[in-house]
Formats: sequence, structure tokens, C-alpha cells
Amino acid sequence: MKQKRLIDWHFVIGLILLPLAILLVLFAIKFVQDFTRYDDSFFTEEYRARFDSPSSVAFELESALRDGDENLMGELLGTRAGADAMEPRPSLVYVFLVDRTDDYFHYLYFNQDDFNREVQFIKEVNGRYVASEDDLYFYIDSGRWKEVAGPLIATWWVLMIVATGVMYTYRYMARVRESRYEFSRPPTDGRGSSHAGRYARSSGSDGDAHHQPDGRNCWCRSADGYYRRTH
Repeated sequence: MKQKRLIDWHFVIGLILLPLAILLVLFAIKFVQDFTRYDDSFFTEEYRARFDSPSSVAFELESALRDGDENLMGELLGTRAGADAMEPRPSLVYVFLVDRTDDYFHYLYFNQDDFNREVQFIKEVNGRYVASEDDLYFYIDSGRWKEVAGPLIATWWVLMIVATGVMYTYRYMARVRESRYEFSRPPTDGRGSSHAGRYARSSGSDGDAHHQPDGRNCWCRSADGYYRRTH
């Protein structure tokens, strides 16, 4: 009879590939948003001339953040969704450009009240520069997803390897115990009664040795409690 597999490898491989499948879905969402994210009304010649450099966006971004100006922030973002509700931060000041990675310019801002710093990201889109929101699209587009997804995927794979190893060991030991039980159990006569017990009852012995009347093979119980066939 064919034994059941210790591990369903199709299921395990599916779980291992699950994080990669999720990443593919996120990249597919980002790909769709490339065509639907931005509002064409913010990409006229007037806006292209107004926001023709990263610094022009950075300076106006300071005003939008200080005043909590949602309309100005919407123009800086250029997205269909527009800007979320904003609280004025009058103590926030623009400092300088701190870095550039791929398509993004990193501008530093400083809050004079609590001495906190924050970085705003600006990139070029369709002939003008726009500010970037801290959302899923930004994390995928900028590559910052690697900082989060990398450790999470590695942790998931380690957990899967450990769990698979534990499950394999547990099922393997259970199979060994089952095979030992099958080996040590005396044969039955087809009616649920073992030959060993039947001959023990007929001979009146204590069950330690069960000999068949015709001198053929017999079952003997050893010191470890298991029945073994002897000749």
C-alpha cells in the first residue's frame, strides 16, 4: 500500500512563494496607478513652467506645510486624489537638498518647535516636478519597499523552513512508532483473536512463550514487552 507523504511539498512551496506573489500584486497595482494617479489638469504648460525644477517645488512645499494649504498641496502633488487634510505647522522651515536616489530628490525640513526633522521627496513627472505622498505607490516606485519587504520575506522563509522541519520530524517519528507496533503485534486468526493469545489460553501458560502444537513457528514475548516470531 502506498504510504502517505510526510510533507505536502506543493503546499509548502506555495507558502514559500506567497511573499513573492504579494509583491507581484503590489507591483501590478503600481503599474496601473502609473496611468491613473496624476491629474492632467496639473500638467499644463503653466504648471510645467511654474514647477520646472525640484527647488521650485521644495520652496512652495514649505509654504503649503506651514500654512496647511490643501489647495497648494494638491497642485504640488498633481494627483487625482488631491491632498489629505493638513494641520498648519508655522514653525516648519525648508533647510536644503540632502540626497538624491534614482528619480527622487530628498529635501530636509526642520520644525523649530520640537526640533524634529522630516524629509520630503520630489520627482519629475510628465515635464514637471511634483511632491510625493508617503503612500504605497511611493514605497514601490522609490524602491523603499526593499527596506521593509526584505527582512519580512527573510523572516517568513526562516519560519517556513523551521516549521517544515518540525512537521517532517514529527510525522517521521510517528511513522516509525506505527511500524514498530505493526512489527510487534502478533498475527490474528481473522476473528480478532491473536494466535499468541489463543495458544497461551489453550496451554495455560503466562503468555511469555506461545508454541503451536505442530512445532512450527511460535511467538515469544521478550523482556521489552514485544512479541517476536521464533522457530
